[in-house]
Amino acid sequence: MKYLKQNPFVFFPVVTLLAGQLSSFISFLCFPFNPNNHLLNYPIIYPPTWLFIVVWLILYPCMGISMAYIYKIRNQMDITGTLSSYILLLTSNIIFLPIMNISKGNPAIMTFLDFNGIVYAYIFSWLCYKYSKTAFYWSLPLTFWMPITFLLKVALWILNAQ
Repeated sequence: MKYLKQNPFVFFPVVTLLAGQLSSFISFLCFPFNPNNHLLNYPIIYPPTWLFIVVWLILYPCMGISMAYIYKIRNQMDITGTLSSYILLLTSNIIFLPIMNISKGNPAIMTFLDFNGIVYAYIFSWLCYKYSKTAFYWSLPLTFWMPITFLLKVALWILNAQ
């Protein structure tokens, strides 16, 4: 706890990134499903799996840096709502891949999960804006990415509707 108080700009980005990547590792280890090897029809514009990995390697630390700026003002303001939304957002990201793998890449389920991600990302970003413009700016990559990935999942769902 002492380390968190002294180094929130290391703690939050690293913990956020590790939590997200650990979820990916465990998910693919326990449920070896590769979405690109599944029998789904993919839209022409659907990016390869490696691009999603690279994007999340950027987004997780951005989320953590954003939360670090909020944590920095914890003695001046009540940050409970923002911290709660951060935990909810991180949890929804952590459970995405296990649920995707368990459902064998069901496009409807992935679309629903991405929609939840949009809602959580926008709530988190809005709360960051209320407390720190810098935190808000660090939350923007996620708020831009979530609608893009949601639309990709909608296209995937439409192409594979039965």
